[in-house]
Amino acid sequence: MNRKINLDIFKKRRGKTKKRILLCLGSLLLGTIPFLLTTFSAKAAEQVYLNYGIFRIGVSLGALENYAETGKVDEELKLYLLFINVENQEKLRNILNFQLKINPRQLTQGLYSQMGENLLNYLGEMIQVDGTNGGVAIREALITTAESQDFTPINLLKNFSGQIQFDILKILATKREFVSLIQDTEKLLLEVNQLTLTAANTEPKVNFSRLPDLRQPGNFYFYQETLKLYDKSRQRQFIVNLYLPDNLPKNQTMPVVILSPGLAAKLSQWQHLAKHLASYGFAVAKVQHPGSDFNHFQAFLDGEEKDIFQLQEFINRPLDISYLLDELELRNKSQFQGRLNLKNVGMAGQSFGAYTALALAGAKINFEQLKQDCLPQIKSLNPSLFLQCRALELPQKNYQNYNFRDERIKSVLVMDPVNGSIFGQSGFSNINIPILWVAGSEDQLTPVVREQVYPFTWLPVKEKYFMLTKGAKHLDFNVTAIQDVESVDDDSLNQLVSASSPVIKSYINALGLAFFQMYVRNDSDYFNYLGSSYALAISEEPYTLGFLSTLTVEKLAQLFARNNE
Repeated sequence: MNRKINLDIFKKRRGKTKKRILLCLGSLLLGTIPFLLTTFSAKAAEQVYLNYGIFRIGVSLGALENYAETGKVDEELKLYLLFINVENQEKLRNILNFQLKINPRQLTQGLYSQMGENLLNYLGEMIQVDGTNGGVAIREALITTAESQDFTPINLLKNFSGQIQFDILKILATKREFVSLIQDTEKLLLEVNQLTLTAANTEPKVNFSRLPDLRQPGNFYFYQETLKLYDKSRQRQFIVNLYLPDNLPKNQTMPVVILSPGLAAKLSQWQHLAKHLASYGFAVAKVQHPGSDFNHFQAFLDGEEKDIFQLQEFINRPLDISYLLDELELRNKSQFQGRLNLKNVGMAGQSFGAYTALALAGAKINFEQLKQDCLPQIKSLNPSLFLQCRALELPQKNYQNYNFRDERIKSVLVMDPVNGSIFGQSGFSNINIPILWVAGSEDQLTPVVREQVYPFTWLPVKEKYFMLTKGAKHLDFNVTAIQDVESVDDDSLNQLVSASSPVIKSYINALGLAFFQMYVRNDSDYFNYLGSSYALAISEEPYTLGFLSTLTVEKLAQLFARNNE
């Protein structure tokens, strides 16, 4: 039977003595540890120790296993369960009995990658073995348990070699950080909603019901072409899907927008935005980045590549875009009848693709910020750092050469960008083009306050817009599907990752279109769409939309600048 994990199962009872506080912390830890371990490793421990400063409490795996299987509470468990009500005790049993199907080969690949190593070191500070960082032991335990084909938290604990010690203080510090992130996000939603309402009341009154609905497709038919490009200087071959309107009036030029997908993305992703823009007369180029796309990720899981993405992707991704623009310029007259406008190009990207867009807009890699945030190891609860910190492996001797600004790109739309540490505040100082920044309140991989709001406030440009959708995620990961999917492949991807809501897609289509109409096509008729009142006009529950335009973003910047002091 599948059992759904629920982290929020422990409730503290008030106590005045240190003993009661310590026992309560122990019970809390016993509930959260098995969930943490269902994602990581296992070999031959008999007891688990809970360290709280100078205090240590031990509990045998036999007692935990007996409780998981039969519900019987041994004497040594009674102290822990005093602080858990009957309903939550059953939920604890569900956690202990939670089963997974994990492909041992793919798991091994992930854990031996550089990002996997960094993640294990992060966890190893909280889950130590024989008094030292437990990263290596966690990996061995995970692999051994996966190979046994009986992956449960109890078996995982059994497969640890050495003495397992959980540092309660560090785990509780991580929990406090997690709670703080949630509270900051809730505050952000309230502030953005209020600022959106306030701004809408000061904007010119527009009856959007009488204007074209930008969520609907445009009037242009379009067709798709595929370009196979080869950059001899880098010995790099990649594919570009072009979406071209085919019923344009004679002599009318086509504005160009380039899309850069995220890490491990398929070229088919972001079809909705590409097709939407093409239906309004844009030529859209969607780029495959071969060192960090889904094909590379699949090859990594199959043991054919050494890491999740190639380190050179920090460099190759923006160079792919510039090479594409060079090629389009060469082919424009012969292949496109000179109709592509390549002097004022728009750029859009999501996640790693948004890093690409920001780099082309003028952002520069900030190695000093990376050292501060990544060394000696990652300590912040920010999953995107496991990607960003890999940039420290790049040669830094001539880091001034990492300037990817392409002057042909005049505006950028970034969605959930990986950016905060790899660029830092000083890395944004050279950006001077309009930006539309899209964020979601439930972004698990690039936390909205740390990775989105603060970096957005660092932008020195005047024409900048911030769009926040309640409930939108970086990746809509289906947790329950983990129990049914043994291997990650092309077929299982749709089970593991759900498509975004059509409502969320419609927001991006509409406001992305308005942004590029304004700053790529230079059509000022779309200015009113880039305001808070339009966002309120199209906003739908439960995905309420907040939007701050050029005139109101400074209030957000001032608010969070004070909070960051």
